[in-house]
Amino acid sequence: MGIWVREEWILISRGAEAEVYKGVFYGHPAVRKLRFPKEYRHPLLDIKIRRGRTRREARLLSMAKAARVPVPYVLYVDEDACALIIEYIEGELLRRAILKLEVEHRQEQALKYIRLAGAYLGRLHDVGVIHGDFTTSNLILTPSGRLFVIDFGLGYYTGSKDPEDYAVELRVFSRGLEIYHFNYYQEYWSEFLSGYESEYGNADVVIKRVKEIFMRGRYVAERRTKWRFTLE
Repeated sequence: MGIWVREEWILISRGAEAEVYKGVFYGHPAVRKLRFPKEYRHPLLDIKIRRGRTRREARLLSMAKAARVPVPYVLYVDEDACALIIEYIEGELLRRAILKLEVEHRQEQALKYIRLAGAYLGRLHDVGVIHGDFTTSNLILTPSGRLFVIDFGLGYYTGSKDPEDYAVELRVFSRGLEIYHFNYYQEYWSEFLSGYESEYGNADVVIKRVKEIFMRGRYVAERRTKWRFTLE
C-alpha cells in the first residue's frame, strides 16, 4: 500500500499551517507533517510558499543534525504534496517532564536538562539557525534521558551576525519559563544561559541584547499602566 494511504496515518495534531500524523514509514515509526492549502492565497503563490517552507524545514533539520543537535531524522521530503516525513521520537515534552521533577523535588535533574537545552540552542545559533519557537514545549525527553529538539516549522537560516534575532529567541524561551516554571524561573534561566554561553562564542553580545529587550518590555508595561491610571 502507498505511503499516503490515510488509514495508515493517524492525525495527532492540527496547527495553523499543517496537520501532523503518526504512522509507519517503511517499517520505521514516523511523523508526517502535511502543509495544507490556504484558500485566501492565490493557488500558484500558495503552492510556492508551502513547498518552500517544507524544503526549508528539512534543510534546517539537516543543519541542526550537522551541528550536533539531536533532532529527528528526515526520512522523506515530498515537495509535490508539501509534506515532510521525519523520525518519530518516543518521549514526553520537556515542559511536562520538568513539572514532574519539580513535584518530586528533583530540581538538580531539571537544571541538567535546562542547561542542555541552552547548549543546543547555542549550537544552532553558532551555525546561524533560528528555531523560531524554542521552548520546553518543543523539546522531547526520551525514556532513556536523551533530549531532542523538534518542530522547526517557524525556523529559518540567517547569515547575519546581528544579535536581535538570536536575542528574541532567548526571550521566547525565557517567557516560557516564566509561564510554566515560574517558581524556579531564576535558577532555570541562569542555568539555560550557562549552557548557551558554553556553545556560542557570541553569547555575551546576544545576552546583552536580551537584557535590552527586557527593558523595552518593562518600559511599555509602565507606559500602559500610567495611561490606564490617567484614564481613570
